[in-house]
Amino acid sequence: MGLFPLLNDPPVFVLAFLLGASGLMVHNLFQAWLADRYGEVAPRRLGFLSLDPRVHLEPLGLVLLVLLGFGWPRFVPSQLPGRKGAFVALMGPLGFFAMAFLYGLLARFAPYPFGEGLLEGQHLMLLHAAIYLFPVPPLDGAKALYAVGGYEARRFLDQLAAYGPLGFLLIFLVLSFTGVTGAVVGGLYGLLDTLYRALGL
Repeated sequence: MGLFPLLNDPPVFVLAFLLGASGLMVHNLFQAWLADRYGEVAPRRLGFLSLDPRVHLEPLGLVLLVLLGFGWPRFVPSQLPGRKGAFVALMGPLGFFAMAFLYGLLARFAPYPFGEGLLEGQHLMLLHAAIYLFPVPPLDGAKALYAVGGYEARRFLDQLAAYGPLGFLLIFLVLSFTGVTGAVVGGLYGLLDTLYRALGL
């Protein structure tokens, strides 16, 4: 689990970690860009449109990236209601998917250890895209549902959020060990392959 199996190949481990951290930043940049386009001032004011890793990354999220292969950045401040709020939230998984596409594309032409590191980074991005779509607080899927859902949906999400980080990690582990996460990741791999074929790659 996590990036520990890659320690047998230190250059690939380092590359995978850096690419994973970069993907967390891109997740935020995608969300901050759209929120800014919608007129929300907080992301720009707090630096979320910059490339400064100190703004986007937080230590615990990076530790969990190594331990579990799944981490999180500092959350982009956005309070947009309705469809705009949902679109901003879903830009996060889209950012992960875009990076998975880019990493997979570059891996086709990169020698060792870059090709192997890029493929590991691609897998990390698809795993993050899949997980962040789940409607579990504080993930993007939950934020999207909260923005457009009715009273009962919001009440359910508030109940889940009350369990805090431990509740989230438990749900994450259950989804992983029951194969749900793997099935979603497999579907995203299929979508990537379709895109590559459409481009003649």
